[in-house]
This record gives sequence, C-alpha cells and structure tokens, in this order.
Amino acid sequence: MITSHENDLIFLLGAGASVDAGLPTVDQLTKQLRTRLPELSDVNGIHRPEFGEVFNLIEAYDPLVGRNYERFFEWIKLLLDCQKEPFRKIIETKISAALIEAMAHLPFVIGGEISRLLDSIKSMPDYLTRLADFLPEKGRLKVFTINYDCCVEDACRIEGIDVTTGFDSVKRKWKPSLFQSKSKGVNLYKLHGSLRWNSMRDLRLSGDRFQYNLVPMELQLEQRSNIPGYIDVHPGGWLVLGPGNKIQSDDPFITLFYEFHRSLHGAKVCVVIGYSYQDPHINTVLDLGIDRGVSLVDANSGGPCGRYLASKRYYPIRLTAKNALMSGAIKSKIEELKQ
Repeated sequence: MITSHENDLIFLLGAGASVDAGLPTVDQLTKQLRTRLPELSDVNGIHRPEFGEVFNLIEAYDPLVGRNYERFFEWIKLLLDCQKEPFRKIIETKISAALIEAMAHLPFVIGGEISRLLDSIKSMPDYLTRLADFLPEKGRLKVFTINYDCCVEDACRIEGIDVTTGFDSVKRKWKPSLFQSKSKGVNLYKLHGSLRWNSMRDLRLSGDRFQYNLVPMELQLEQRSNIPGYIDVHPGGWLVLGPGNKIQSDDPFITLFYEFHRSLHGAKVCVVIGYSYQDPHINTVLDLGIDRGVSLVDANSGGPCGRYLASKRYYPIRLTAKNALMSGAIKSKIEELKQ
C-alpha cells in the first residue's frame, strides 16, 4: 500500500518531461548543434569550420550521430584515443592531421554551445506546477532529473513551492544539507548538472594555494554581474555529457547519484516521466528498485519500455508529460496503487 510518507514516492524526469515546455528533443538539439558547429571557435578563440567537417565525416559512417550528439561524443573519444600510444601502433584511422587537431577541441566546445542553445529558449513549464499534487503531507517530494534545463525549479517558483537544488540561495554554493529540510516542498536532484551551475575559481589563490578544482556555483543570468572581481566565473553550465559512464566522482554529482540510489531503495513508487532508458547507470538503479518491489509508473508518449513489460510492477502511461500531469492520469494510477 502507498502512503503519504515523504519517502514512499519519488519522481525521475527525462528529456521528454521538458518537451511540452518548449525544450528540444535530443534529435532536435543535435540538428541545431550540427548547424552551429562550423561557426564555432576553439578553446583559443580561433574560428574552426573544421568542426562541421568532423561531424559530416563521422556521420557518413554512422548516421545515428545526426540524431544524438552524445554518440558524436563517443566517436570523438574513440578517434582521439586511437591517436595515443599504444593504440596508434595497431589502429589506423583515415582522418587528416588537421581534423584530428580540430577534433581535440570539440569536447571542450560542445558543452558550452549546448548550454547557449538551451539558454536561448524561453520555456513555458507551467504544467510542471502539477507536481504540487504529489507533495507529501509532511516533508519533501524528491524529484530526480537528468535534464540540464531549469523547468522544474521555475515551475515550482511560479506555484510558490519551496524548492532546493542543494545550492545555498545567498552564497550560491553547494550545500547538500539543504536537502534535509523538513519544510513542505521539493528536493530537486539534477543528476547530470544544470544550465545555472557555473564553474568558478578564486583568483586570490596562487602559488601553493592555487585552486586546481573549479567550484560550482548556481547563478541566474542576472546574478553573474554581481560576482566580485576576484572570482573568475566560467559560464556555460556544469553539465555531465557523453561519452560513456556518466557517474562522476566529485560533488555535487556523487552525492546526487548516491541519493537517487538510496531513495529508490526506500521508495514504494517511482514515477518516470519522459525518460528514454538510454543511461545504463540510471537503468541499473531502476532495475534494482523493481527487483526489491518498487512500482514503476512510466509516462512516455513513445510507448512502454520493453525491458520492464514482463514485470507486474510496471505501469506504462502512453501520454506526454503535460497530458499525463494535467489529466490526472499519474495521480489516478498512484491512487489505484494505494488500494
């Protein structure tokens, strides 16, 4: 039986949860990125039309690259690794030295461009205010998301819902103890980062006290102008992009992923909205949850997930995020599970 205890219900949001707010799908974002690549500059500020050539070359061998920028990342890593010892001794690539040199800049350039593309979109996330329907009687609703956008926190503020992403609202720095608040509201765990997380370095530290690790700060666009001059802020989002394993060993990511694992272990229901099941580390945690008895309510307009169709604890809802929330379909399914 599902109760109203704050640990009984959690949410997991994928890219499809933000599409109704005006955010692009991965396919759409990849096409926008492809158009922009020939116009971008490298880490030294030099215009590099070769970036577009690299994309076209790889897509000619793997058409899926044109629909998923993370697959492009995977190819870049593979091809760059092939240039290193000892791999280069036995692996030959048919790529010019000029394109290889340009390729080395792409992992540092693409993240910033993805941030700019997403930041340029005026979203309309009002339907996400319906998360208020699921607030526990006491405590916090835990919402985990793999999205970089800020639709959930913006929707919560529209509705007057107290929301934290684990960053202090005054100092703007990472403070995970904020998730332990007992006041009614939403804990938002951004597993893969956020457009509003900016990396910063204290320029006063030098010599033996040089700050090697960049520190994340959560800043609205208008707040960046109020940062002291001795703080070097790198805009563009603190994002976990491909390729490969997205489990990060540093904070805030390691804490956020641990909390996802811990929360799903203790939950009775996990509502999944708009997730395509393409991240192995997320899938592993979901698999463990179902094995221990968690019910999975999956709202996805693309249809049910084949990996869970045989489970009696899997409940697909073939609706978009907006329709699933606004129609009450998700709420009705959870009420049904209480019986």
